[in-house]
Amino acid sequence: MPTFVYKAIDSTGAELTGSHIAGSMTVAAQDLRDQGLRVIEVKQKRSSSGFLGEDNFSDWYASQRSVSPATLIFFFRQMSFMLRSGVPVADALDLAHSQISSARLKLVIRKMLTGIRNGQALSIAMSKHKAIFPEMAINLTSAGEATGDLDTIMERIAVHLEKKAALRAQMINAMIYPVVVILAAIGVSIFMTVKIIPEFSKFLLKQGKPLPPSTQALIDISQYVRENGIAIIAVLVIFIISTLIFYQTKLGRKMLDSLILRLPIFGALVVTGSMAQLTWAMSILLKSGVTVFDGLKVTGNLIQNRIYSDKLQQASSLIMSGKDMATSISHKQMPILITQMIAIGENTGSLDRVLEELGKYYERLLENAIKRLSAMIEPAMILVIGSMVGFVYYAFFQALFSLTGG
Repeated sequence: MPTFVYKAIDSTGAELTGSHIAGSMTVAAQDLRDQGLRVIEVKQKRSSSGFLGEDNFSDWYASQRSVSPATLIFFFRQMSFMLRSGVPVADALDLAHSQISSARLKLVIRKMLTGIRNGQALSIAMSKHKAIFPEMAINLTSAGEATGDLDTIMERIAVHLEKKAALRAQMINAMIYPVVVILAAIGVSIFMTVKIIPEFSKFLLKQGKPLPPSTQALIDISQYVRENGIAIIAVLVIFIISTLIFYQTKLGRKMLDSLILRLPIFGALVVTGSMAQLTWAMSILLKSGVTVFDGLKVTGNLIQNRIYSDKLQQASSLIMSGKDMATSISHKQMPILITQMIAIGENTGSLDRVLEELGKYYERLLENAIKRLSAMIEPAMILVIGSMVGFVYYAFFQALFSLTGG
């Protein structure tokens, strides 16, 4: 069993320090209370051979693992249920620790328990693990502690994470099909260029007769690709790597994100997804008692597109200068519906409800947009691949007819 070191005060008021062996930190603290001591601090004794900042190799290995959104959602729903049932925060975390299967989250909860038993607030303990807990969850938890409505806040965090995961999944699903079809088209092109066309060209060139322009162009393209294939691939790789590096810079991120918003079809999809995330997040934050100023800052960090992210960060500063939210977030890339409905919400005092309705509207809009995109892409890709194959057939049949006619 682990050893715990403690500080406590005895019945005479003297401060005591020592160690105690117990099954868990909760058991150790209770044992000390049973001895008539008032516990100030209890923490697990660190191993003398620390491993890269952790007590042992298993803790270090756990710290390298990721925590899935589903696990986080389960954790916050658990906490909401236990807090609603009257379980203290420390005990709720202790129970959650025994129910969670994620090694990384178990390690984080154990560290949070140490902080909470040393007098830290839950939001402070969470803020030390920002790689696990999103900033919005930390801010909402802080608001819940201030209002005494922590159980409801935990449920709202779970709802937010579910919405975020659903939006992300929808966006990814919208991109998977076209990417697969494009890769298939590239594969067919390479196969025909490297394998099919050279074999036909050998046969045609043996005839010693001039070829039709379409056939000659096809053979020339095939030969060029085969002779310069490595160079073409190298240029593509360099271009992709350069684009990714440029995207990591502030200017590059802003330029490329602006370009994405202007793309036909895909740009509208990104706008709809960003608006769904913006309205849902702001609705939850405002319902939980977070100010518009703080809500815009937090939401700005949530949205991936730099155009919207920067605008929300700027809007939070404008709020401090006395402007309303509708005016502050106004931007040429911001849908008019958003600013108009927010203005109505501010005038009627129902901004959180208006944002919630906007969130539902944009969520439905995103689902419909993804369905339309899937319906459009399938015939478009079939047309592209069919045109490629059709041109090859046309070029070689034209050559065969030319040879036969000659």
